[in-house]
Amino acid sequence: MKYSLRDLAYLVVATSFGVGIYFMFRAMYMSEEPLPFAQEVTLVFLGAVVTIALTAALLNRQTELELRKEGRVIILQQQCDIYMSCIEKVAEIVENAKHEAGLIDDLRVLNHKLAVVASEEVVIRFEVVLDALLSGFADGALSEADGEKVMQSVADLTTAMRSDNGNAI
Repeated sequence: MKYSLRDLAYLVVATSFGVGIYFMFRAMYMSEEPLPFAQEVTLVFLGAVVTIALTAALLNRQTELELRKEGRVIILQQQCDIYMSCIEKVAEIVENAKHEAGLIDDLRVLNHKLAVVASEEVVIRFEVVLDALLSGFADGALSEADGEKVMQSVADLTTAMRSDNGNAI
């Protein structure tokens, strides 16, 4: 963890302030002419300082956990959006049953997006779907048997996606 100059300045000020307060309370507690209720006042102040320090530490930890959780939710949402885009694009291609270079290019772009957010298993399964599509389009149009092969590959892909989402939670 890298600390900025401002963080170090706050640390120095807080430390010197804490040491000064310690010596002030010590002098007040150990004074030869005891002030009325000096020990009780000292203990109240020390209790307040400890309470504030513990509260700050707990709030800091809670904020850190909330931010981490929010980050995981955002990544999971991006994963789900990309997964649904992949499935919808493949379904659109199989439904059209004719080779359109633009749709295949869209799938390749989605493959790159998957490489960023998905597990290795999902990327491998998606490449199998792409290979099934490209082999089905070898003769120019997607036959019924090729469409079934692609949809079976998509079913395997969705299983891998579901497993990947389950591991992300």
